[in-house]
Amino acid sequence: MASLNTLRTKYGIVLSVVIALVLVAFILGDQLSNQGRGSNMPEDKAVININGEDIMASEYYQYQEMFRDSEIPADGQADLAYEVTLFNNFTSEALEAAGLGVSEEDIKSYARVFANRLTPMYQAYGYPADMIQQQIQQRWIAGLPTIDIVIGQEKFGAAYTAAAYVNRLEVEQALREDNITFDGRYMMVPYAAMPEVTVTAEEIDAYYEQNKKANPYFGTRTLRYVSFPVEPTEADRAQVEEAVMAVNNAITEANGDTDAIKRAVYSIGGRVENYRLVSALDSNVAEAVKAGKNYGPVLEDNTWKASYIISDVTAPATYDFEVVTVANFVEAKELLEALQANGGDFTKLDNAVDVATGSRAMVNMSKADADYFIGAKVGDIFTYTYDNKPAVVKITALGAKDRFVVTADIAKSIVASEITRNNIVKSAEQFIADAGDNIEAFNSAADAAQYQILETTVNRNDYTSMQGMARGVRNIPGSRELAIWAYDAQVGDKKSTHGENVIYVAMVSAVNDEEFEAKNTFVIENTLKRDKQYEAIAAQMTMGAEIEGAEMGTFSGVKFSDNNVDNRYESALVGAITMCRETGVETRVKGRTGAYVFVVEAINGTIDPATLETERTPEMTQRETAMSSVAVEALNSKATVKDFRGAGEI
Repeated sequence: MASLNTLRTKYGIVLSVVIALVLVAFILGDQLSNQGRGSNMPEDKAVININGEDIMASEYYQYQEMFRDSEIPADGQADLAYEVTLFNNFTSEALEAAGLGVSEEDIKSYARVFANRLTPMYQAYGYPADMIQQQIQQRWIAGLPTIDIVIGQEKFGAAYTAAAYVNRLEVEQALREDNITFDGRYMMVPYAAMPEVTVTAEEIDAYYEQNKKANPYFGTRTLRYVSFPVEPTEADRAQVEEAVMAVNNAITEANGDTDAIKRAVYSIGGRVENYRLVSALDSNVAEAVKAGKNYGPVLEDNTWKASYIISDVTAPATYDFEVVTVANFVEAKELLEALQANGGDFTKLDNAVDVATGSRAMVNMSKADADYFIGAKVGDIFTYTYDNKPAVVKITALGAKDRFVVTADIAKSIVASEITRNNIVKSAEQFIADAGDNIEAFNSAADAAQYQILETTVNRNDYTSMQGMARGVRNIPGSRELAIWAYDAQVGDKKSTHGENVIYVAMVSAVNDEEFEAKNTFVIENTLKRDKQYEAIAAQMTMGAEIEGAEMGTFSGVKFSDNNVDNRYESALVGAITMCRETGVETRVKGRTGAYVFVVEAINGTIDPATLETERTPEMTQRETAMSSVAVEALNSKATVKDFRGAGEI
């Protein structure tokens, strides 16, 4: 890992700010953990139980608040709040016990790595230094609530994968699967060629009892629900249009005053872009810009859009330069004057300086930065803030010219106003009151109000947390809490949930709490028939035996990764063939559509024993990757968790 001094030199204020944020987070941590949102605090009841210990709503609420104002979807916020709860009440203690606890120094070190990882990425995309700093700060601040979790997971993952080991036999088997092929012949007797066999009800029942544990059933709840779309009214549409047109009029009156244009655009939630290639703009915007005109306002896909030209230039796409950074702008001015006096030769200065090379791209360059470069010629020298330090720059090469533009953009979506949303909420609340506590009342209330009733089912898999995956009730977006509630709800229980621009009101209409999947008589009967037919065939089956309906065939070049033999899609047959270690041995296999007997006549290819050790490395890497992906799940699975969040509003 690079030293702190090296990183400061390379990334300047970026790293200093990140480390400062870490320290601030620690100083404020205890204070923040004791703050809530006052009157919004829910009833302090148990919402999660971990290893017999109740986690109260007051604690869970603090974790929710960490993500409340983020752009993360509601399901993602619930996942993160759950993850923080589990980490603070189980995982962190488990890590401490294993000697893998997360210390303050770990977080400081991670801050250094964080800046180290991200800075080159942003540089590669042509971000200016000040924007790189801003982006890294924003990403660090957004990730602060879960930094200790990330570090803890990485430390445990590293320890967990340290146990990975691939022995010599496993390497040899992997090489066989990749390199060895098999030739031979087979005979197949289709089950359909055999006389019909019978299966009794007693045999079906016995098979089900013996195998039902392999097919657990997590129970289902059937929900009936009504939706209340939160859609804008005509008055809402007119209000948004009026606001957009007012901004457009203000921009017209600004008569090219870029500061006034920016203020007007910002007032309606717009943004000012950095320089972009005109050819890379949306086609409609590009067409207007090429004609020297602003674009819009126009209504597109329920959104008012407009782009106003702030700057339109034809300039080199890139600027290569030599650069010297100094302590302050006084030194920068003195250095500039000295260079101008000697013709721009850094080597002729009275005092030697460290000359670096740099490059800036017009794409994504701010107007303030671009003003230094636009119009510059090879050999031009000027002062500039480079990597947040005073510097003197000498242009050494220019890229091909292209047309670039800075625009102030509006994208104002037409959404329901607060008044409209309140009216829809009132309609949903009235329906909840009318729906009563039984499915008959629910149906009657929906019919009376002419609401369409839809139906869906929920099972345990609909709410079990899976990182990175939104879970919920089928056909109801953003319905994690509804799924959690439904799993323990009973017939007649009802609940409302807010999705994206829609309110759902649901009631449980049916419950199935069976422990195992229901007995599928048809599937079991066919399975038992196939088993009996195979046993009857196998008893008399040898290569070349006279069996009615038998089919002969050959195979060549069969590998472990194949999915068929002689165009027969029989994975069991492929597996049996590729497990052979000697030729000339008859082997029987129970296939999907028939019984097989085969003989391998040639095993092609060899494995060089000398490669076993060299091939161990990629096999180890593959295993370590697989183990790392399940490390956290393996640790957290040791906790017994009961989730009560769906029992009320959290």
